[in-house]
Amino acid sequence: MRNKAPVPYPLKGLVICCALFASIATLDAKKTDDSFSEEDQSYWAFQAIESPLVPETRNASWPRNPIDAFVLARLETHGLQPSPEATRQSLIRRVSLDLHGVPPTVAEVDAFLSDSSSNAYERLIDRLLESPRYGERYARHWLDLVRYADSDGFKSDALRPNAWRYRDYVIESFNENKPYARFVKEQIAGDELYPDSDDAKKATGYLRLWPYEDNQPDMSRHWEATLDDIADVSGDVFLGLSMKCARCHDHKFDPISQKDYYRFRAFFSAISPWEEIQLNSIVTNETYIEKNLAWEKMTAGIHAKMAPIKDKAVKTEWAFFRKKLPTYMQEILDTEDRTPYEEQLARFGLKMLSNRSAKTFAKHIKGEELEQWQELKKELKTFDHFKPKDLGQVSAVRDIGADAPRAYVNSDRDGELIKPGYLSILDIADPTFEKRQNSTGQRAELARWLTDGENPLSGRVIVNRIWQWHFGTGIVASSNDFGHLGQQPTHPELLDWLARKFVEQDWDMKAMHRIIMTSSTYRQATVPEDFAEAEIIDQDNHFLWRMPVQRMDAEQLRDSMLFVSGEIDGSMGGPAVSEEKTNRRSIYVQNKRNKLMTMMNAFDTPDFHNSCPTRDTTTTPIQALTLLNGQWSITRAERFADRVLEDEGVSASDRIAQAYRFAFGRSPSIEELESARTFLEYAHSKNDSRRTAWIDLCHVLLNTNEFLYIN
Repeated sequence: MRNKAPVPYPLKGLVICCALFASIATLDAKKTDDSFSEEDQSYWAFQAIESPLVPETRNASWPRNPIDAFVLARLETHGLQPSPEATRQSLIRRVSLDLHGVPPTVAEVDAFLSDSSSNAYERLIDRLLESPRYGERYARHWLDLVRYADSDGFKSDALRPNAWRYRDYVIESFNENKPYARFVKEQIAGDELYPDSDDAKKATGYLRLWPYEDNQPDMSRHWEATLDDIADVSGDVFLGLSMKCARCHDHKFDPISQKDYYRFRAFFSAISPWEEIQLNSIVTNETYIEKNLAWEKMTAGIHAKMAPIKDKAVKTEWAFFRKKLPTYMQEILDTEDRTPYEEQLARFGLKMLSNRSAKTFAKHIKGEELEQWQELKKELKTFDHFKPKDLGQVSAVRDIGADAPRAYVNSDRDGELIKPGYLSILDIADPTFEKRQNSTGQRAELARWLTDGENPLSGRVIVNRIWQWHFGTGIVASSNDFGHLGQQPTHPELLDWLARKFVEQDWDMKAMHRIIMTSSTYRQATVPEDFAEAEIIDQDNHFLWRMPVQRMDAEQLRDSMLFVSGEIDGSMGGPAVSEEKTNRRSIYVQNKRNKLMTMMNAFDTPDFHNSCPTRDTTTTPIQALTLLNGQWSITRAERFADRVLEDEGVSASDRIAQAYRFAFGRSPSIEELESARTFLEYAHSKNDSRRTAWIDLCHVLLNTNEFLYIN
């Protein structure tokens, strides 16, 4: 009789947090599977999505589409009027930074300002949406949500060599305008629903984004924590519900019982990480096959000599790490007759042992074998240029088999058995599953429900996120929490209208961008001339009487500085690169969980351990010092100055105008032109070189609010 795997204990911090909430909560009724308060049963987020009538407004000329009618009706109710439309120069800068993450070029600004056609603005939006830069910008929003990182986290924070394939999948999905429903299905259950699809293989990398410690011998505890993490993030991202408090007890504020939490988590109970999955497009590529066979033939003799040395060292290292495993794990690894749960732990354990052994086996090679090993490695390296560079490996998941491990409330394997199911408050029949040869069908059913147009949460959640990505704040400001502790929608009818429209348009993301960005609401000025009275009535602009002012986020700022300096590298895809060593767009910069990015970290990059629905926007001395004194910023100013100075025979006034157009998309005013000329003359009088004076001027432009703020 093998020893049982111990039951993992909940995290101490979570217990304290939940206990604190429990002590202050006042409940109308106990939240159990069959007993919810009247308030819970009527709560807006759990009601069917309505098809509200577009309201009539007193000002019939302002609305361009139904969005404006909903917004204007709310403004008129509070005695407010919308702001005038922003200038065309402001609009092209706004939409370019919004959809591409960088400002427009001088040529793009000129073309738009000179286009007198009635649909010039709409054609501008279409052009920006069709550019591959759109996918690079909007993928960043999604990667924040799913806590994408290029490393494991925890103490060792090892790099994940194939994580980038998921990142590129997200970029490609946005660019090809993949329907959101398909996008969700591929990530949740791509291996079950589309087993032959390369996109689906890359997409299930979503289920591999959890933090991982490859030196944690207690597989049971680590695996249970992993399932908790997947369930928590999936609840946040796809349902807009913060569910983690229900791990330990019925949620104290929302109608989510502890059973509900573990029912939802049970949808993922059969998964197991798989490293050996390869992309069909790579392994069936004739060129790849030919090159790989040639390389294998060339190096066969070397590998034959290296194999016994390596096998011996790996075996020694394997035995060393195996002894560190708990007794129950050693017993599981020693038997082939395993339950589905034991098979899951075995695969998890073998992954850890293989990773550790592969990294450290060489220390057991000594003496003559070490000399031979080093010579063979040198010889093998001479053939590197013959080896195909891309092995097409994907970090993904599959089910452990057709039968799922048993799932229990509170992960107590002596406790109450449960099956996958939906939130009880929604009163939906228990799901049924279509088993495959090697999968349970559980995640396929979850994916179907998440993309059902009648799901009251999924559609509202994603259109609220799209709205937030454009306006800075969602119609529901707490975009990961539609529950009682979250914010109430400022325009509930508009939220439902958008959600219904989104489903009717086949979950078309670009169509949703278009309808939002072509509205009069989006085109408003950020600071109208007369806004004192409006601020008294609605200081926080909840009702959208103006376009919210937004500062660039970290990626927009870094990419825009590279863009203006003329250095940005537009190459797409591939493994992550170090921020300090690249001029590529920030989406491709390596995200290490325990080594946050350098310049960008000062500007509120997210914590890659948790879902980030909304970036913080802080104002700190570190930010000012980074832009004023940081070497990276100074280097951008140098390259910017070189760009301005590269044409000979140009007057100082024309160069100043060009610098303003590069940085702000506009020409300087007379006062600004004179001020810049005076500054340059003063710098020369101090014996500064001509180039140094221009560097200082360009540095100033990159530090202005006009550059740092989108609107």
